[in-house]
Amino acid sequence: MIWKNFFAVAVVTLVSSSATWASEQPSVPLKLVVGFPPGGGTDGAARIVAEHLPKELGRPVVIENRGGAAGTLGAQSVLRSAPDGNTLFFGTSAELLINPITRKTAPYDVLKDFMPITEVGSVAFVLVAPSASKIQNVPDLIAKAKDNPGKLNFSSFGMGSTNHLIGEMFVSTTGISAAHIPYQGSAPATTALLSGDVDFTFDTVAVMQPHIKAGKLIPLATPSPHRVSELPEVATLTELGYKDLTAEGWMGIFAPVGTSEENISALNKAFQKVLERPDVQSQLAARGVGIAGGSPEKFSKKLVEQSEKWRRVAKESGISLD
Repeated sequence: MIWKNFFAVAVVTLVSSSATWASEQPSVPLKLVVGFPPGGGTDGAARIVAEHLPKELGRPVVIENRGGAAGTLGAQSVLRSAPDGNTLFFGTSAELLINPITRKTAPYDVLKDFMPITEVGSVAFVLVAPSASKIQNVPDLIAKAKDNPGKLNFSSFGMGSTNHLIGEMFVSTTGISAAHIPYQGSAPATTALLSGDVDFTFDTVAVMQPHIKAGKLIPLATPSPHRVSELPEVATLTELGYKDLTAEGWMGIFAPVGTSEENISALNKAFQKVLERPDVQSQLAARGVGIAGGSPEKFSKKLVEQSEKWRRVAKESGISLD
């Protein structure tokens, strides 16, 4: 009986503390920083989530776009903020994990300098080739690469980007030779692919799907652990026999290191409620984001695993932004 009473008091105290934290700051807006300009994929996802946060937090929420240096300037601005739960970062694997890994002097360490609140969701990629290339599947691509050693190339939306590393992992695992051509963003990389200047690429399903539907690009496979709901007929690379070729991007919410556990817990609860909304899930799904959610501990474990994986890929590929 004593333990039951103790547990009940603990639960009431936790709930009361979380409620008190939210109610003490009704006039202080929660600032959600995005490291990219308005209108992009990350910004769009952040706004979908932010729309419903005021109801859960009982205070305003504003999006602050701080673009530059591939998203790292926005992340650094959050690190310089007071760890009071009023400034958070809506970030992705690209600027938080992969960019620092590919630098000799990293701007920060996501495992040491940020406190994860929750993972928003995973971002699926797809391997595509121009329809005019007559490459219809992965064996076709590999055969063409081996018949033309050193002549094929693949694009990415930036040196050290997520799809750059996925491309390098594909080249290494399949044993082919292909040159990497970085572009300043997904739009010019896609234009080069459509014009035939590039032989293949990995890009997000949300960006590639319109061109696939238009018949301009052929989806060859996805590196996701399971088939992507938007492209159910497209096999995964795992299904094709490449069990180590799995990769996805992710989006998540982070606070500056030093933020209290009380704040982290209250914020996690608010984001969970938003991510459980069917309308939010459908809107994010339309952008190629598969809802994840979960505890800070669950997200932290994923970050450790992802860090080890991409460090290995970057080292084996010799990628460095310095």
